[in-house]
Amino acid sequence: MNVRRWSYTALHTSFNGSSGWRSSDVIRLPHLVTRCPASSFSSASSRPFDAVYVINLDRRPDRWAFISRQLQRAGFREGEYKRFGAIDGNNVDVQKARSCGVVSLLGLLRVQERELRRIWGMDLNPAAVGCALSHALIWATIAARRHHCVLVVEDDSLFSHDFQQQYVERMRHVPQDWELVYVSGLDTAHQASQLRVAEGVSRVPQLHRTTNCYVVSHQGARQLLQLCLPMAYQLDTMMTLNVASDVQSGVPYVASPVCYTLQPPLVVQATRMGSDIQCRNGRDEQEEERARCRAAGWATD
Repeated sequence: MNVRRWSYTALHTSFNGSSGWRSSDVIRLPHLVTRCPASSFSSASSRPFDAVYVINLDRRPDRWAFISRQLQRAGFREGEYKRFGAIDGNNVDVQKARSCGVVSLLGLLRVQERELRRIWGMDLNPAAVGCALSHALIWATIAARRHHCVLVVEDDSLFSHDFQQQYVERMRHVPQDWELVYVSGLDTAHQASQLRVAEGVSRVPQLHRTTNCYVVSHQGARQLLQLCLPMAYQLDTMMTLNVASDVQSGVPYVASPVCYTLQPPLVVQATRMGSDIQCRNGRDEQEEERARCRAAGWATD
């Protein structure tokens, strides 16, 4: 699917129209892209990000209040971050999404499965479709505006008070060819240490998982649109499918987009808030959050 022919306006109208998502709109997706002038990184040299987008559902003002406090704790002032109204997957006609190539046939079949038959954390469900489309809209925005460095944040992210200072320091060690940098994330197979490229920086193992908080360039955004649509699985899996094998360790790592992960992470998911995407499956969400904080080197109660 040639998503480079999609404009941000077409995507946004189709999936997040002002009067709610309308299934008939999805058929009108293809438009020629009109590029905006490249953003001037030097004009905002005192700030590390061209933009900060925060994904939040209209029906979750509690999460917006939470993430606003977290961002302000991390040193962001009001006006330095922008709320991005998330697409509610409950309002998406997945059949129409399939017909225009946003969701693959496999993805459609998995959405239609009963919850108990889906693979937890991997198979698509309606909420995961909405989450992925929300990120895709942001990628389209970044690509159209040709931003060099954008922070994308979900509304259940925990920030440390010295986040910006740590971010600037850690990014000094990230290779300059980066298109995507995970600021948060789970090294589920404990392989990041075998892919280390610098102090606190690794290539991204194939089994790395998150969409919680990351930095992306306009080149990376275009790559992600090309690679992740049509969707067959949840977005964090789609983002890690294009892999190569490390010459020394043999560990598969994500080759496209060119991406790195900060290990330990600078941002942690607040799992105590529950998930609007995954079913609970009996997890102790507060203990899981404490474990993630410990892994990030944060003090816990």
